[in-house]
Amino acid sequence: MALPISTGLKGVLWVVFFGLAKTAQYSALLILGKEGVRRLKKYLRSV
Repeated sequence: MALPISTGLKGVLWVVFFGLAKTAQYSALLILGKEGVRRLKKYLRSV
């Protein structure tokens, strides 16, 4: 992170963005569900 801000603020931003990324990841898995994940894996193997 080559931003001209303090180290503490960089840490806070990292935690916030990491949290947002994990939230998006887990909510996508929740929406897909078990069957959706199975179909996605099957599709990705065939490509």
